[in-house]
Amino acid sequence: MITIRTSGEKCLCDFTFDFYWQHRGSRFDPDAEIDGWSYRALVDALRRGETVRILGDVGSRLCSSMGVDLMRLGGSGGAVDGGKVIVDGDVGPRMGISMIRGAIYVSGRVEEPLGNVIEVESDLSGYRKFVSITELLEKGYSPLHPNELSDGVLRICDGVSRETIGARNESPGRIEVFGNAGMSAGILMRSGDLEIHGCSGRNTGVLLSGGTVIVHGDTEDFTATEMRSGEIFVKGSAGGFACSRMRGGCVFARECRPVPPARLSSPTSEDLRRISKIFGISSIHAMMYRKILTV
Repeated sequence: MITIRTSGEKCLCDFTFDFYWQHRGSRFDPDAEIDGWSYRALVDALRRGETVRILGDVGSRLCSSMGVDLMRLGGSGGAVDGGKVIVDGDVGPRMGISMIRGAIYVSGRVEEPLGNVIEVESDLSGYRKFVSITELLEKGYSPLHPNELSDGVLRICDGVSRETIGARNESPGRIEVFGNAGMSAGILMRSGDLEIHGCSGRNTGVLLSGGTVIVHGDTEDFTATEMRSGEIFVKGSAGGFACSRMRGGCVFARECRPVPPARLSSPTSEDLRRISKIFGISSIHAMMYRKILTV
């Protein structure tokens, strides 16, 4: 077990090293050390399934993309062991952004928004335990009340603010969020359904590669950016700058301002029936919707 003492540092155990492929070290050095251990050493240990214990508070983006063998850093894009992270202290916002494997134990407070994580029954006294929503749905873990997993449907109704919900999901199951979702809901989903009974933040469905995302309110800008396949249904507005660099799939929305070459078109009769059923509206109201796809 690696043990380090901290004082609020951000991006600990961040498998992306704060998106290193974008900044190339200008804002974050993976080989910088905290209490004698580099950021890279912590990630390498977790990839081997080991445990990292943190004594003290940590900042934002703890365990970002934990358990992902990132292609941007020479990996396969699939899952790797996430190991365990134990924090004796408080944790800043965006813990577990796009996380898909491993477990996080926290003795103190966790600041919202969270990432793609949900609380389950802890096997370590004095600590709350969090796992990824993606792994919970895949492996059938039981979330804490009031959240519930039953018959392949995960119902999230705890009112906690989360981002990147359903990241990289490959399970055929369903995630239902009763409330709003933060940014990048459904990022890199490959299968299954994500239904949000509220509004969703920017980048909804970014890099979507399969499955269905349903939003019963509005989405903010950049919906379906770099979307590859799948479907997105938005009851209200899909915002501006939508479908940028979209390569496949389609978006249905009452209002949308897509980026060319994505274009607005009229839904087919079958599309209208699905829109009517999904949103519980009449066929007349369904005719107000537009279909956005690439040429």
